Amino acid sequence: MSKTIAIDIDDVLAINVPAFIAHSNERWGTRLTIDDYEEHWGRMWKVDHQEFRSRSEEFHDSDLMATYAHQEDAVPVLEKLKKEYKLVVTTSRQIKLEQLTQEWIGKYFEGIFTEIHFAGMWDKITKDSHLATKAALCQQIGADYLIDDQPKHCLAAAEVGLQSLLFGDYPWNKDVEEFDGLKRVNNWCDVAEYFGV
Repeated sequence: MSKTIAIDIDDVLAINVPAFIAHSNERWGTRLTIDDYEEHWGRMWKVDHQEFRSRSEEFHDSDLMATYAHQEDAVPVLEKLKKEYKLVVTTSRQIKLEQLTQEWIGKYFEGIFTEIHFAGMWDKITKDSHLATKAALCQQIGADYLIDDQPKHCLAAAEVGLQSLLFGDYPWNKDVEEFDGLKRVNNWCDVAEYFGV
C-alpha cells in the first residue's frame, strides 16, 4: 500500500501571502509587507478581536482566493509523486470555501489529488484559533508525510510521528531548525530531491 503525502494549499500550492497583503493594504489601508505576515491576523493588523473577526469574515466571503496564482513548479513534481504516493490536500481554510477550493485545485492540479481535507480550525474563530494544528487530521487520514509552510503544523505533525517538510523560505518560518522528523524544503525542487523523483 502506497504511503500518503498530505499537502497544504496556501503558500505551498497557492501563492497566498502576497495577494493577501495587497488586499489588506488596499481594503483596510494597512502598510503591511510580506515580512509582517503572521497567521494571527489580529496581532498582525494590531486590531481588537471584534475587528479581527469582521475583517476575517469579509476576506473569507470575498472571491480573492479564487484568483490566487499557483506554484507552477509544483505540477511536474506532483505528477511524478502521484505515481508512487497517495496525494491528499490538507487545508486550514474554512469549510465554506470548499467549492471555491475544489474548483481552484481542479483548475491547476487536475487529477493529482485523491482527496481534499479541511481541518476546520477557522470555522469558529476564537482568540486561540491560530494555535490549532493539522496533526490530528493527518493522523485521522493516515498521512505519512506533511508538506506545509506553517511551523506549528509541521512541529505538531512531527511530534505524532509524521515526517514533516517545512516548505518555503518565508519570514514566518525562517527561524525553525531541522531535526529528526522535520526537514526544510525551500521549493518544489527540494521536495523532488527529498523524495528522489
